[in-house]
Amino acid sequence: MIASEKVLAKLDFGKIRERLSAHCMLPRAKELAENIIPISDMRSVKILLRETDEGKILLRLNPLFSVRGAREIRPYLERCDRGGLLTPEELLEVRDTLKTARQIRNTLADTSQSGQDHYSELFTIKETVEGIIPQKNIEDEVTRCISEDVNINDRASEELARLRRSKNTVQQRIRDSLDGTLKNPGYQKMLQDHVITTRGDRYVVPIKLEFSSAFPGIVHDQSASGATVFIEPLAVVRLGNELREIVLKENREIQKILQQLTALIAVKVDELAVLYEALAKLDFILAKARLSTDMEAGSPLIVNKQEMKLIRARHPLLTGPVVPITVELGNTYRFLVITGPNTGGKTVTLKTIGLMSVMMQSGLHIPVESDSRMGIFTHIFVDIGDEQSVEQSLSTFSGHMTNIVDIIEEADGKSLALFDELGAGTDPAEGAALAMAILSKLLSQGNCGIATTHYGTLKTFAYNTPGVENASVEFDPESLKPTYRLLTGIPGRSNAFSIAQKLGLHPKILDKARSFISDRQMQESNLLENLEDTRREIEIQKRRIEEEQKAAQLKVQELKQKNFELEEKYEEILRKAKEEAIEIVRRARTDTDGIIKEMKEAQKKERREQDAAAEKARQGLKRLSESVYEGGKSRKDKGGPKPYQVEPGQMVYLPSLRQKGQVLQKPDNNNEIVVQAGILKITVPIAEIRLIDETRKPEHFERTIKGSLGLSKAVTLRSEMDLRGKLVEEALELLDKYLDDAVITGINQVSVIHGKGTGALRAGIHQFLKKHPHVTSYRLGEYGEGDTGVTIVDLK
Repeated sequence: MIASEKVLAKLDFGKIRERLSAHCMLPRAKELAENIIPISDMRSVKILLRETDEGKILLRLNPLFSVRGAREIRPYLERCDRGGLLTPEELLEVRDTLKTARQIRNTLADTSQSGQDHYSELFTIKETVEGIIPQKNIEDEVTRCISEDVNINDRASEELARLRRSKNTVQQRIRDSLDGTLKNPGYQKMLQDHVITTRGDRYVVPIKLEFSSAFPGIVHDQSASGATVFIEPLAVVRLGNELREIVLKENREIQKILQQLTALIAVKVDELAVLYEALAKLDFILAKARLSTDMEAGSPLIVNKQEMKLIRARHPLLTGPVVPITVELGNTYRFLVITGPNTGGKTVTLKTIGLMSVMMQSGLHIPVESDSRMGIFTHIFVDIGDEQSVEQSLSTFSGHMTNIVDIIEEADGKSLALFDELGAGTDPAEGAALAMAILSKLLSQGNCGIATTHYGTLKTFAYNTPGVENASVEFDPESLKPTYRLLTGIPGRSNAFSIAQKLGLHPKILDKARSFISDRQMQESNLLENLEDTRREIEIQKRRIEEEQKAAQLKVQELKQKNFELEEKYEEILRKAKEEAIEIVRRARTDTDGIIKEMKEAQKKERREQDAAAEKARQGLKRLSESVYEGGKSRKDKGGPKPYQVEPGQMVYLPSLRQKGQVLQKPDNNNEIVVQAGILKITVPIAEIRLIDETRKPEHFERTIKGSLGLSKAVTLRSEMDLRGKLVEEALELLDKYLDDAVITGINQVSVIHGKGTGALRAGIHQFLKKHPHVTSYRLGEYGEGDTGVTIVDLK
């Protein structure tokens, strides 16, 4: 055992267990919490801490996650195993537990629509719920047979449904017969009241006592006053007997149904026991996570040696403002000797360190900073003699020595020993000598530990002994109050004279007391006072610098966030303005095309004037589009990348084509690269490309492109036009519009497919291309391009 129950009690670990148990829902989980103990196997400790880590992750992803709905079913399973029968209420509790387990398993195995596992980090928790085998058939059968109001449903069996129909029929016949009795004129004066009631599952009517012998029937009861007797009329006695038989058959059928349901559970007792244990373990893990959140705790770094470095550790049971402590053991020194006045926090510091070790080795998070680290101790020993929140144990010197003897015998070189007022309770000289010998023995074995004391001799021992360091709890002599801060490297003072003076002790008595102290002791006391004051000032300056650094870091983060938000806002405004402008251009183009079409159809002007008017409109439209696209470029798009930033295979964006492409060659001496953009292989200057942020999702990129252009054709316009099967006039109209789109989109070369055929369509297209203002040149396709069935057109 790492630490005995007596040690755990002195460290107040029982209160930690109580707080942990309060977060559990299932009785079995509470048992796990109440019996949690520290362990010394490093791998097991890491697994337990990992469970707590994953519990916090799970609650962060799903704050309402719990085993709520599960019930304590262990007694029911034991009864099933012994051949007992479960009641309807117990069967519903088993069903609820199975349903909760199945839902938990399905939740943890859930994946999003994209196939991403939300709970991919929860390795140990998923391993825990692997023991849950869904029992959907038991759930469905119990739900079918038992209603939520704990009654057996009619549909539980055909026989039960038939019996209940028969019972309802007989009951109705009885009521009809009794109604006839109540309405019979011959019985009116005999009736005490015109009601039908029951006595012992038999239907009766109230009859006046004096007519009890005259009314035909069986007496079942009498009122408290004796004035009324309750008689079952002879007319319904046979029906009552028939009803009783049906009720008995109904009860036997219900028992049969309960036996069948119980048998379903009995067959799966072992699997259900494992399922319940998995739910309890999960409940326990969630309780550890909730306790960690309450304490604002975390997992320290676990190291494979006996040491600790606790940074700003806080005792988890203290309320109100808590002064954190920072302490280190096992690295440059293995033992710490803490001195200082009473009520200064020495014992609290001792118990904090011990409790941190016990909690960590039990798999619980501890309230320290994230860069703290702790090793695994095989034994944790405590010898505390005061009553500050712990049981009063052996308080005499002999009792302390008995405990210390056991500690020395059991310590194995990997232990942690904590002593409060080591060597106290006897002659100071002898007690200090014993304390030094005990510390020397434990130190030589390789153990770590902390000892609190008032002996000045131990301060000197700590200075002169390698592996031992002095420490003190700070005390403010002005306010006569402890600050509870731990100062490592400086021994403490008792402050007896200062306290006595502040409390009003006569100066002559103080002077007399000082006269009994040697000059050397006074010099040592003054030196310690100066050292403590200097250390306090250094600590104050250090804290101020740390606070200023944190404030500066927060300011930098705030400025970065504001700058990012401004950039995003700028881009958003620019994008919206660009979309609005492009929408205006699109409408203008639509109107222009309509006007051109009307002009051609009307044939009111000469062909040359029509072409000139149309060309003038198109050129104006092109200039407007170009101004929109150029003006829409963000500050991030200016200048292009550097040559060293471009590598073959890299994806780039071509603003002129509104397309993405892949780099085929490194930049040449002219800073030009070859890019494959769709079916086009083009050479472009580096300044005309933009690097693509590979961290952005493709769908986001496409959405950005479409949003910025406002026209899907700017992204999807093909570099070829198929006019086969069209009449010449129809083909020319389509080609004219296509060339306009190609120029605006920025495509420099297109293919016009007209087929070979009679050659009439090809001739008409060539004649049209000769006069078209966007065309630089054209030629028939070569081998591999479509031969004479295709015309390759170069655009301006």
